[in-house]
Amino acid sequence: MALDKDSIANISSFLFDEFLKNSDKYKSVSYFRRSPGGKLLMFKIMHSYFLSEHLHVEELIRKIPISVASRLSLFTLIDNAVKKGILKKETFNGSDKRKKVITPSDSFIKEYKEWLHHYITDINS
Repeated sequence: MALDKDSIANISSFLFDEFLKNSDKYKSVSYFRRSPGGKLLMFKIMHSYFLSEHLHVEELIRKIPISVASRLSLFTLIDNAVKKGILKKETFNGSDKRKKVITPSDSFIKEYKEWLHHYITDINS
């Protein structure tokens, strides 16, 4: 699909405006959209959640390339999101109690679904 200049300009303007407009409206989503590593964390967490897959913190960290974000940055993002109530980190019912499963909070799930619905609706209009 080739895009002409006007289409590219319109899409670019939409993405710019959407980011600014929804940063205040969707605080949890905005928390992750502040950085490339955060965005990738958010998408991978939600992907796993909606497929009912258990996602361990260490596994999640390994999925993000070090060229995008350092391990420390990702751990900090996750820990702060847990403190803010955006994510939950729980021990999985397995043999290794050190392994933590990461899941979105109920409020984050609701907000993410709302944001995604509005994003798709707006981009298609």
